[in-house]
Amino acid sequence: MILDNEFSGDLRVENEVQSLQKAGHQVYVFCLTHGSKDEKEVYHGANIIRIPLSKFWKKKLNGLNNTIFNIYPIWWKNRIIKLCKEHNIDVLHVHDLWLLEGAIRANQKLKLPLVSDLHENYVHALANYKWSTTFPGNILVSQSKWKSSEKAWLDKVDEIIVVIEEAANRIEKEVVSSKNISVVANYVNLEDFKVADEKLVNRIKAKHKGYFNVTYTGGFDLHRGIENVIRAIPYIIKQEPNFRLVLVGAGSNLEDLKLLANRLRVEKNVSFEGWQKPEDLPAYIAASDAGIIPHMKTNHTDNTIPHKLFQYMLLAKPVITSNCDPLIRIVKETDAGEVFVQLDVEDISNKIISVMANKSKATNMGLNGRKAVLEKYNWEATSQSLVQLYNNIYLG
Repeated sequence: MILDNEFSGDLRVENEVQSLQKAGHQVYVFCLTHGSKDEKEVYHGANIIRIPLSKFWKKKLNGLNNTIFNIYPIWWKNRIIKLCKEHNIDVLHVHDLWLLEGAIRANQKLKLPLVSDLHENYVHALANYKWSTTFPGNILVSQSKWKSSEKAWLDKVDEIIVVIEEAANRIEKEVVSSKNISVVANYVNLEDFKVADEKLVNRIKAKHKGYFNVTYTGGFDLHRGIENVIRAIPYIIKQEPNFRLVLVGAGSNLEDLKLLANRLRVEKNVSFEGWQKPEDLPAYIAASDAGIIPHMKTNHTDNTIPHKLFQYMLLAKPVITSNCDPLIRIVKETDAGEVFVQLDVEDISNKIISVMANKSKATNMGLNGRKAVLEKYNWEATSQSLVQLYNNIYLG
């Protein structure tokens, strides 16, 4: 596996590694270290091999990917060839679209089966990231070039993995129609996602005592839509003054969100909890009354699915979500929560008020979500697609 972070906290990659190891494969993960992780580690029997690269240079090189300053693929190509020969690798599994070019260049020499694991619709995501839509990224990054590169690169791989059915449909209709596409969804791992620290749950509850806490976990960026929830708070607190939005995470627009809360004079109704360790996230969700996913509805978010949906559901929290295609489908199918129109501040406030005002309905939605995860939307179920993909590679 090729991964350009430290292999720490990426639930999808961790889940895949565990499943393939259990299925009898020997997994190597070639990834990065920014200095805080050991260069070698054994994880559930897999060999984690980290390549030193500072965060500064990783961000710069990655941001310049597929531009006129296209150094990152060459940097990866040389290291992939060296490590694959050193460890007798026989399949390349590449995480994320932007690492594909380096792997393809390396594979011209290695000639191995090549698997592309697309965590998101990256081409359309570039239209929503702050770094790629503000100077100098908006000058250097060409979405049309990324679209053509996506077609060219995916045409050279043997297998494609996506995170949701909607993404598979997009690839087949818009990108390449002649490839095997497997859906390995971002469902929750029942064995790993558990509340381990009840004392932390109690501390969080005590901090927000007296409020109805709607929790968001994850990254902060323009496409996450958190601004729209903050804009809805003045309308919510007119009817339900004990509302509080609990934001667990960090990102590029954190300061903008704080300024917006101050400008609207709702700062006491928004709690910025900061980045938290992955193992503590279940406690934050367990301490909440509901979970929210306010993602902007775009070509990007209509073709991906966040881990947090299934984490909220597993812990029996009613979900309040925007109307991105996969979110609508799953929440409506399972009756696990309420769906709002992502730019409609009035609709956001009404759906939140509805959950707050009808506690028995909210409890039932939470229980419905938990039941659906235990029976269907869990990692054990979706990982069978990953194992079958590798069975096909090795056994034909």
